[in-house]
Amino acid sequence: MFWFRHLLLHLWFLGCLYSATQAWRVDMPRNIKGLLNSCLVIPCSFDYNRYPPKRADRVVWYQYVSRGYPLVYDNWYPGDVISMYRGRTYVYTSTYKKSCTLEIERVNWNDHRQKLYPWVDPENVGSSTYAFYDTTVTIEVIGQPQRPQIMIFGERKVGNSVTVQCSAQHTCSTRPPTLSFNIAMKNKKVIHTQLSDGTSKTTLTATLDLETDLQVVKCTVEHPGGKTATTSETLTAQCSILPLSISSLSTEYLEGVASQVTCEASYTCSNNAPVLTWNYANMPVNTRDIKSSGSSRKTVSTLAFTASAKDNGNYLTCSARFPGGQTQQKSTTIRVKRECQS
Repeated sequence: MFWFRHLLLHLWFLGCLYSATQAWRVDMPRNIKGLLNSCLVIPCSFDYNRYPPKRADRVVWYQYVSRGYPLVYDNWYPGDVISMYRGRTYVYTSTYKKSCTLEIERVNWNDHRQKLYPWVDPENVGSSTYAFYDTTVTIEVIGQPQRPQIMIFGERKVGNSVTVQCSAQHTCSTRPPTLSFNIAMKNKKVIHTQLSDGTSKTTLTATLDLETDLQVVKCTVEHPGGKTATTSETLTAQCSILPLSISSLSTEYLEGVASQVTCEASYTCSNNAPVLTWNYANMPVNTRDIKSSGSSRKTVSTLAFTASAKDNGNYLTCSARFPGGQTQQKSTTIRVKRECQS
C-alpha cells in the first residue's frame, strides 16, 4: 500500500503544479541580446486568474542553476545578491500593472549566456505556487551594436523636400540611444517603440531639403556606454529645367538706340548650367550664373539690342544648350519704333 500512497501523493503534487501553471502566466523573451557596457532591460510581466499573490509588487530575480537560488536582485536583501550582479540590477514593480521587468547596468562579458528568472512574492510559497523557474531568459552579450537603418520617403527631385527616417533597435529602453544625421535637417522628431520580441526601437524623423542632385545621408547611433554604429545611403535626386523666359523694359525698340533684352534659364542643378546664344550674335552680350535661394539657379544673358527699321516684325530668339544635350528656344517679336524728326 505504501507505493500506492506515494503514487497518489506524487499525482496530487503534479496536479497542484499543473493547476498553478494554468492559473499563472509570466511573459518575457526567452532570449535577449545585451550590448557590452550598455544597460539591458528585460521586459517582464505576469498575470493570473487564480491563486493571487499577497504582494504583487514583491519581485526577486534568480540565476538559474542546478542547485540553490542565487539572487540576482532582491530589494529586501540587497546584501545577499551574488557579487556579479550586486549594485547592477533593478526591478520595475507595480501593484496594479503586474510588472517584473529587470534592468542590468553596465553589461559585461560575465553576463553572457546567463539564464535568469523572476519570482513573484517568494515569501509565500505553497502547493499552488507557480513554477517560476520554468520560465527563464538567456542573455547573449554582443560587443558591437547593430547598424541603424535609413528610410527616405517622398519625390526625389531637386527643390523638393523628403522625409528621412533613421531607426535603431536596442535593449536599453530606460536609456535609449541617441541618433544624429551628418547634414542639417529640420522638423526633427524622436519616438520610442516597444517591439513584440522584447527589444525596443528608437526612430529619428526629419525633413531634408534637396538642394543638390547627389548627397550622402549618414545616420549615427550612440548607445549608453559610448559604443556607436553608422550607416549611410546615397541619395540621388532628379534635376529640373524650367522653360526659358525673355524680358525687356519695353515692348517696342527705338530705332538706332540700344535696349537691354534679358534671357533667363532656370534650373536646379549646378551641373546643368546652359550656354545661351542669340540669333543677333553680332551685338554685345553679357552672361552670368546666379545662385538664388534654396536649390534655384539661373543663367542670365543680357543682350544690348539695337534695332533697325528692317528688323521690324522679325523674331529675337534666345537659344539654350544644356550639358546633357537638351535644347530650348524662346522668341519675341521685334516692334521697331522710329524716332520722331523735328
